[in-house]
Amino acid sequence: MRTLHVLILSAIIIVFFIIESCTTCDCPEYDGTFVSQYNLDKSIVEINTTNVSTGFETVFKKTIFDSTARAHFSQAFIDAARFYNDESGYFFIETLVDAWVVAHINHDLIGTSRINIIDENEKYFIRDMVETVKYSGHGYVEYYRKNPSTNIDERKVSFVTSISSANWFIGTGFYGGPSDLYYDYIVSKKTTLVEVTTTMAKGISGIFNNIYPEETQRIEFCRDFIDHIRFFDDGSGYFFIEDLNGVNIAHGANVNFQGENLLDLQDTHGAFIISDMIDIINLSGSGFYEYYWDNPASGKEDTKITYVIKIPDTDYFIGAGFYLN
Repeated sequence: MRTLHVLILSAIIIVFFIIESCTTCDCPEYDGTFVSQYNLDKSIVEINTTNVSTGFETVFKKTIFDSTARAHFSQAFIDAARFYNDESGYFFIETLVDAWVVAHINHDLIGTSRINIIDENEKYFIRDMVETVKYSGHGYVEYYRKNPSTNIDERKVSFVTSISSANWFIGTGFYGGPSDLYYDYIVSKKTTLVEVTTTMAKGISGIFNNIYPEETQRIEFCRDFIDHIRFFDDGSGYFFIEDLNGVNIAHGANVNFQGENLLDLQDTHGAFIISDMIDIINLSGSGFYEYYWDNPASGKEDTKITYVIKIPDTDYFIGAGFYLN
């Protein structure tokens, strides 16, 4: 708990520093150690979209082959997996042929083609998405659209990528333009972890509630879904899922942990990692935890900061982290 208190205090100090020093016009020239709000949002939507696409691809290739079942699965995840504090972050899935809507938070759009949709500047932004995925595999598309949290047309930047086994593409985005806010490395990584891990927690809950009611089905799904997901530039980001008794349900980096009770798992400094994480979940439902762990990108031990959050309506929690070095 001492480590947790120190970490929380450090985060508060960092955020205070950013607010006080980086919302004015006197910010220094940034050398890469600071990240703008705009670039942070771009990173969040890219990681989120890529992670979900990767998870869907794995499940579709392994267990769900029928297109109707795939669409039902996708909708269950998308309906639940809203992100950002105002829930303006959401996913949409469309076909690469004529952009027929497969899954969307606006259920009235499902089964319609959006290939000829234009924004307020008469831009065929859906066509741009289709062409981006067809010719580049993935990328960003900028356009104007109504923000569901404000009901106002705003600039939106979306990241789109393919779900190749289904011949679909998936996208999500953020509203607004560049601001004067900048974040240091630790705060930007922590913010990213909160958004992408929360997205996964909510989406997995949606799958559990609508697709897989049985425990054995849920365990198999979790293992398949996170198996190939990697994020951050060095690929060091991955997810793990535990139950509140300390049993590992799924692990994105070490399958040998799966099915094992890890309550006694310690780092090299004696911290009881999973036990401490369970304390965080039981106390507040989510939070950060710092410990020492091998970085899969470097193969060396490093300080790791992990965010854990309870998967709604379950006794599972999911976590992901970043390494300081």
